[in-house]
Amino acid sequence: MKKHIFPAALILVVVLAGMGCRSNTDNKRDLIFVGIDALDWELMTPLLEQNLLPQFQRLIRMGASAKVNTNAEGGSAVYWTSIATGQHADKHGIHGFVTTDPSSGQLVPYTSDMRKSKAFWNILGDAGLAVGIVGWYISWPAEPVNGFMVSSYLGMKGEDQLTWKGTIYAESPGMVYPESLQADVDQIIRAAGKNFSDNLGLIVKSRALEEDTELILSTKESFLSDEIYIEAGLRLLQKERPRIFAVYLSGLDVIGHRYTHAASGVQLNYDRKYGMVQQNYYRYMDRVLGLFMKEMRPNSLFVVVSDHGLREGEHTNDGVFICAGPDIRRGHRASEAVNLTDVCPTLLYLLGFPVSADMDGRVFPGVAEPSYLQKNPIRFIPGYGQRENTAAAPQKSQFDEKIVERLKSLGYLK
Repeated sequence: MKKHIFPAALILVVVLAGMGCRSNTDNKRDLIFVGIDALDWELMTPLLEQNLLPQFQRLIRMGASAKVNTNAEGGSAVYWTSIATGQHADKHGIHGFVTTDPSSGQLVPYTSDMRKSKAFWNILGDAGLAVGIVGWYISWPAEPVNGFMVSSYLGMKGEDQLTWKGTIYAESPGMVYPESLQADVDQIIRAAGKNFSDNLGLIVKSRALEEDTELILSTKESFLSDEIYIEAGLRLLQKERPRIFAVYLSGLDVIGHRYTHAASGVQLNYDRKYGMVQQNYYRYMDRVLGLFMKEMRPNSLFVVVSDHGLREGEHTNDGVFICAGPDIRRGHRASEAVNLTDVCPTLLYLLGFPVSADMDGRVFPGVAEPSYLQKNPIRFIPGYGQRENTAAAPQKSQFDEKIVERLKSLGYLK
């Protein structure tokens, strides 16, 4: 239902425009958002039934869940920007992994300053809520926010080490906002680099990790990135205690593309050589989920979202949405799917904010208790405004050409 075409809604918009975008005065909720790329219900279900994902089980019992409908094209760069803004690419301006540099005509990766629309961290930060964002896709360079941001960069230091998923490296410009946190984050990066192999040995057979192959190198770099973002996220969440916190983890997507195959014979050989890598990564994500759930307060909303599922090396339309917290339906599995663009307006509503009429998504009806919906009707405003000083061209790095070649080799670009 298009909320901005009804006369009553238009009247409400006019009224709320004069009220500004303040939240409900009695709503003091905070938010912990864990984005897990490629989390898939069909793969999760048997693991849940075998009691191998106890933290996911607990969160599902605590709240409402649904399938995510990946209702757009363009890959993760587009999907996660749509999740953050509630809009499709024609509005938020991120149309894929790369764009054409108008000055050179070359393909180069998108950068965060090309996003035209405000993300939920901009909207809520502008309203005075402290925010903390860690590892979000297409977030380099880190943007000034009311709080902190640890960004995600498509390049690496060292020409032989590049990834199509974002990552982070010590002493790299634009990675952290504010710059005063750079030393703390650099310390986390260096410590993770020394210790990540022990945890990776629980996911991939240790003997296989001794290989000097593209498969193992890319596995190590993606897992190291997750380890850094998890540690940085936990430490900064505990230290800064922002009202709004979000972390994005990409390793499950990388693992799914590289270690799962439709051909049963190929899959069997991979499982023998490397172990049950995808299943092991799900169990690793379950342990990570438990660490962040320990940071919940009585007034916390806790949300897990994936942009799509992934089975047999291919994306599926079976992504995951789970939401728990005050006034959220407990143990409820919605029959209707959540669209990517529904996530942002749903978060705004649950945090007591009006929804922007220029968002393509809606407040998902299968989350809040009916009594809460009745007492707290959805409010709308015309919009939260565009981002200021949006760049027409991406910022350049020395890795741009090699990043594009890597994306092509992995089949993300033709």
